[in-house]
Amino acid sequence: MIILLILFLTAVAVLFAGLAKKRDLIQWLRKIGLTLALGATGWSLYYGTPFGDHYASMFQFDTFALAFTASALLSTLLLFGFTRWGFRELTDTLGDHYALILFSLCGALCMFSYSNMVMLFLGIEILSIPLYVLAGSRRDDLRSNEAALKYFLMGAFATGFLLFGIALVYGATASFDLNQIHTVIVANGHSPQMLSVGILLVLIGLSFKVSAVPFHFWAPDVYSGSPTIVTTFMATVVKTAGFAAFYRLFGTAFIGAGEFWTTAVAMVAALTMTLANTTALFQSNFKRMMAYSSIAHAGYLMLAILVAGQPGAAGAILFYSLTYSVATICAFACFLLVSEQNQDETFRAFNGLSKKQPLVAAAMAMSVLSLAGIPPLAGFFGKYFLFTAVFEQYPG
Repeated sequence: MIILLILFLTAVAVLFAGLAKKRDLIQWLRKIGLTLALGATGWSLYYGTPFGDHYASMFQFDTFALAFTASALLSTLLLFGFTRWGFRELTDTLGDHYALILFSLCGALCMFSYSNMVMLFLGIEILSIPLYVLAGSRRDDLRSNEAALKYFLMGAFATGFLLFGIALVYGATASFDLNQIHTVIVANGHSPQMLSVGILLVLIGLSFKVSAVPFHFWAPDVYSGSPTIVTTFMATVVKTAGFAAFYRLFGTAFIGAGEFWTTAVAMVAALTMTLANTTALFQSNFKRMMAYSSIAHAGYLMLAILVAGQPGAAGAILFYSLTYSVATICAFACFLLVSEQNQDETFRAFNGLSKKQPLVAAAMAMSVLSLAGIPPLAGFFGKYFLFTAVFEQYPG
């Protein structure tokens, strides 16, 4: 809870510094706030979470939540490393942009640590609403306007599915608490039709949020139309938050009904990996290609849901999401530099890069190879750990 308070107060301070047009103060505040939050996360991991019992009915600050919190904070720190370049044209709204990112990060932390489905919903909305604004922050750009509208409409549509599913699960189990839902399912099975439909609707709602096939259609337009910094944040921290919430829900509350939903999750994962990777081959715009890459990685991460609750599964999804986030942030940083120098967002902007900027070309190559899972880079080991966990659970 201390970590959430630090981030929230930092976001408020940055917002007021933006109103006062203190650009240097904004830069210092965001660095100090994230560093303090990361330090508090490390302290909690080592010494235990202070005041954790006071929020036990809504939050669960266990090792899983704290590890993913550290991953999200590290990714945001890396992202902020090149926002001075990406946000350099902003003057009056610089504080707004940073504050909205930090508010969205607060929602991500709620999604890592919730133990109640009401807090899951609140975390998703706290995460999403600032992103609707950030996606359309370039008011004179029609693509940005389109991205914001599509993201808002599809996000609202997904929220409707999710809320309806949560309501049906509550109707069948008389509880929003994850452990209590698990107890009821283990005792009675998923025989009530209301519970089965509720789990299916929750699966659909969360699949929208993580852009899994066939609920992915919004992602390419939103990623390509949003400002590059916002796209990077959505592709990394938001994706990590979505799958951490997905894993906690299905690995805690719904694990007793696994025979009902595992087939559906396996089909979604297979479709997502196949369709996204195939479609990415035909893209000429870098951001659209990275959007389909993000969708494809959602397919790989869906495999972790199949083995939710099994030994090593949480570590596999954490390692995968962290390596994916670092490689994606590095790739987008290189793209931001190259695209603005050449005024081109297609792959033509990278022509001759190895001769003009060899270090940037090397960083870009390493990032893309890691995302592709080429050994001996970290992306290969992320995929290896995921597939190993799945094959151990389903050896046939």
